Amino acid sequence: METSPVSSVNDVLLGLTPVQREAAQQEGAVVVLAGAGTGKTSTLVGGVVDRIERRGIPPHRILAVTFTNKAAQEMRDRIGFALGRERSPAWIGTFHAHGCRQLRTDPEIALLRPGFDICDAEDSRRIVRRLMIRATEDGALEPVPGEELRKRVKSVTNRIAMFKDDLVLPDQALALVDTFKARHGTGEVEDTMAWELAAGLYPVYQAILRETNTADFGDLLLWPTITMLRDEKYRQDWAGRFDAVLADEFQDVNRLQFLWLKLLSRDHQEFFAVGDDAQSIYGWRGANVGFIRNFLQEFPDGRMIALEENFRSTGHILQAANTVIAGDKNRLEKTLFTSEGPGEKLEIIACSGGIEEAQAIAAEMGRRALEGVRYEDMAILYRFNFMSRILEEELLQAKIPYELVNDTAFWQRAAIKDALAFLRLADAPEEAQSNEAFRRVINTPARGIGARSLAKFEAFAEEQNVSLFVAAEQIMGKSSSKTAEKVRAFLQVIREEELTSELSLAERMRTLLERSGYMDMHRQAGEDGRATLENLDELFGLAADFTAIEDLFEHAALGAAPAGSTVLGRVKLMTIHASKGLEFPHVFLLGWEEQLFPSANGDQDEERRLAYVALTRGRRRIAVTWCAFRNGRQSQPSPYLMELPKQVWTKGWLRNAGKKRHYSQAERAALDAALGL
Repeated sequence: METSPVSSVNDVLLGLTPVQREAAQQEGAVVVLAGAGTGKTSTLVGGVVDRIERRGIPPHRILAVTFTNKAAQEMRDRIGFALGRERSPAWIGTFHAHGCRQLRTDPEIALLRPGFDICDAEDSRRIVRRLMIRATEDGALEPVPGEELRKRVKSVTNRIAMFKDDLVLPDQALALVDTFKARHGTGEVEDTMAWELAAGLYPVYQAILRETNTADFGDLLLWPTITMLRDEKYRQDWAGRFDAVLADEFQDVNRLQFLWLKLLSRDHQEFFAVGDDAQSIYGWRGANVGFIRNFLQEFPDGRMIALEENFRSTGHILQAANTVIAGDKNRLEKTLFTSEGPGEKLEIIACSGGIEEAQAIAAEMGRRALEGVRYEDMAILYRFNFMSRILEEELLQAKIPYELVNDTAFWQRAAIKDALAFLRLADAPEEAQSNEAFRRVINTPARGIGARSLAKFEAFAEEQNVSLFVAAEQIMGKSSSKTAEKVRAFLQVIREEELTSELSLAERMRTLLERSGYMDMHRQAGEDGRATLENLDELFGLAADFTAIEDLFEHAALGAAPAGSTVLGRVKLMTIHASKGLEFPHVFLLGWEEQLFPSANGDQDEERRLAYVALTRGRRRIAVTWCAFRNGRQSQPSPYLMELPKQVWTKGWLRNAGKKRHYSQAERAALDAALGL
């Protein structure tokens, strides 16, 4: 018997448009094609609430997955507001978080032991770097300069991750490397070498993870999915725990994520996916837009429902975005519209070069600020990170506060990772699980330990089957050098803190960093050190919420904040990729010229989708700039600009439209003086 909806369900569902409500209440497999600004999250939340209240599915039998912690928290908050915290599903989180919970329950499927560590991308690169250096010393690889080594390490690490995202196991990689070169390679020698290196190092890399009881991000979903494919009883055990599976940002899933979702929903077919193929811009990191476009082939009894009413942008902005995305001939059909009217036309600004372009944007931002526009309501988006440098200089000259938004998250900052490494080492110095932490902090602050000394520790540890910490104790205990004296003092600090149990995790960390000299090192570093100390104080405050060290490490590994910022009072500068999911009343799109955007080296359909994402970040006004000369070469406007309908844009700033001179010379001088120009 169907349960009558409670008032919260009415509140949630009545707040949706008829199309959103139809999608939220759809049963069976459904993909909601949610265009930019069409209420994707509201529809997804409505779908969860409807399944719990109207259809009577217990909250603990609903799994909802998204890509970022921020999106997962927003989903929890909104569902909790509608139903009460106690009735919010426990399985709301990211792919990595869900995979981690599954692997924590059954670590043996990855040949791991309970309490395994999780290493992030930087930790993975450190392991690959050691393997490559060892291969060079053995003569298997040609030595390369430091910067070239750094690039090669990053490239190889990324390719190992791509193997895992495609369910390729270590013993299969070499046999499949030609397939991956053909699919992803550029044909360049360096790219070919990176694939071959990745395939060769993958088994050794994975063996190190296994020996140190560590999983990387790829492992968190790889082993549960592989096991569900191989063991039907295991799959049924996990799939049987859920009666509905919901996925956010479905256009961004890779093969591994898609199979994991399909295996969990295979029996009941209650799979609710929300996404927009026009916003699929992460193909370079494994996202496959084909999974959303071929949804009805994978789920023949399913439905596709398009959301087209946009609640974010003006009519002119949407018409420009619709025109640009129409060039992607493989897209799923939909056309964004709004009931809010056409709004202001897009401003197309032609500049002679990069300096004039940056000055023009800075001056316009300053004028809008004088007219009452808040700095946090303005953003500058560009295709590549290098384009921000001149902008930053001109914004500083104009005294316009700005924030450069990048992907460096709190938990990935060097000082935070150092502090956690000290704690890991003190918690289990005799375990191989702490070896990576030892490598990270043994010479921080500097104690005279270089590559040669570390190599001795490594060889002794391998020969005696002990941890690096124990190896250092044994070797340095017999030496009378000044280096040995410093190292022994550090090892003693770790040993003494190992025995400490009455202190909280935060107090243990603070004590370790003080006694090891780490805090003093940053106190003596001036302004840079002050910023680090502030970060550490924030870490100590966050650590106070944890009692179990494993919980803190897991939170640190999974808790990297997404690109974006909550800082107010500043203009935001970011790449178009980093702007995904954000919106601003005033958007400035920089460098829309041929060869630069679309990038000559990128997938041309994905570049077009990236332009669509850029345009749909704007709510009220969009200005697009291009340069006749950049970096010493002549250029032309981006082909995307040439496609825009004449009725949606104007040449130059709107304030100057139809006027030869908006300000007198005296007025202009006074205004420039006020702006500090």
